[in-house]
Amino acid sequence: MTTYYMVEMHYPATEDRAQFDEFYWKHISMLLTIDGFQSAQRYECTHEARAPFLAVYKLRDPGVMESENYTSKAGRNSVNPTFRAKMTNWDRNLVQGDIADMDVPEGGSMTLIDRLTPDSTPLPDGFTPLEIVGLDATIVQRGVRIGANDTPVEPNEGWAVRTLQPIHHPRYPT
Repeated sequence: MTTYYMVEMHYPATEDRAQFDEFYWKHISMLLTIDGFQSAQRYECTHEARAPFLAVYKLRDPGVMESENYTSKAGRNSVNPTFRAKMTNWDRNLVQGDIADMDVPEGGSMTLIDRLTPDSTPLPDGFTPLEIVGLDATIVQRGVRIGANDTPVEPNEGWAVRTLQPIHHPRYPT
């Protein structure tokens, strides 16, 4: 099982989006210096969504999030207060699943299905299940599918579906 730290949010302040993206690039650089962070990539929805931005970090194991190296440098308070005040629908979920990486190449996409309640319809075929193992635990289960031209998914009761494209290429510790 591979562990991922998934951070999602909405950043509706379009007037300083370029500055926010620049900040986030540097923030990822800092996170990739933490022992146990193995890769990072940011994504943006191709449609309107509650949380259209997503950052995915591959971790060595769930314990990385409780390490002194992480807690002394990162977390919600590590985000610049100017940007933090403008972020909404900000959720952090620690997940595990049988997927080696979630890197999406340029021109590719990622589709996520979030099961919102235990009674939600199960994930459809073709989606890798990701079990929620920590942090905010705002969903019951997440499914992921990565493809070059992802086929749309019909919404179901109790699901939130997002299709995302990469904002930048996958990044790795230097």
